[in-house]
Amino acid sequence: MSSSLNPRHWLRRMFPTSRRLLVERSLRALTLSYYNNVLIIGAGYDPYRSMFPVTKEYVCLDIKPVDGVTDVIADALALPFVAAHFDCILASEVMEHLSDPFLFVQELARVLKAGGAAILTVPFMFHQHASPYDYWRPTRRSLEELFSCFPEVDIWPQGNRVHVIWDLLTTAFSPKPIFFLFRILNHLFVSLPGSVQFSGKGSTAPSGFLLVARK
Repeated sequence: MSSSLNPRHWLRRMFPTSRRLLVERSLRALTLSYYNNVLIIGAGYDPYRSMFPVTKEYVCLDIKPVDGVTDVIADALALPFVAAHFDCILASEVMEHLSDPFLFVQELARVLKAGGAAILTVPFMFHQHASPYDYWRPTRRSLEELFSCFPEVDIWPQGNRVHVIWDLLTTAFSPKPIFFLFRILNHLFVSLPGSVQFSGKGSTAPSGFLLVARK
């Protein structure tokens, strides 16, 4: 975690949504240490670096810079890299903010090497973000169609109705959610059986999805 975190972000780390914890837990369940050329899209404060301990190239891209973190300022729909450059691309909670997800997937496929992997998380049953650039919530089927250009795609649901309902409650009345402090219980809820699973179909009402597409 970057030392440039401001107090607001520290507070969110202490009282996270279930969605945030589910994303972190599912990503850290993956084995990613063998990738050499890694691109992080929508890096923000970059909480992902420890997941790639031996990478030779690690690039943080975002549309808005964070001092000491962002390497490249660019639009995710027009990645400023040559074709077949990265063997791993991570975009966590990014795709819902993009106006053209089809173009985004084309860009991922373009800059990935053969055999490389695109790793994404995307919300499904989660509140609308404060940002005006919050466009869509995909179903599992729509993700399958969207990434049909990749020869191998795995999609896993994250969380269930418990996580969804609790997040909707504790994020209510924004920008001053009166149940904010109750988010401390999310650390318990995310440990419930079935919260993150890599087998079976999972809940029909997940918080979101983890997707790994291999080129």
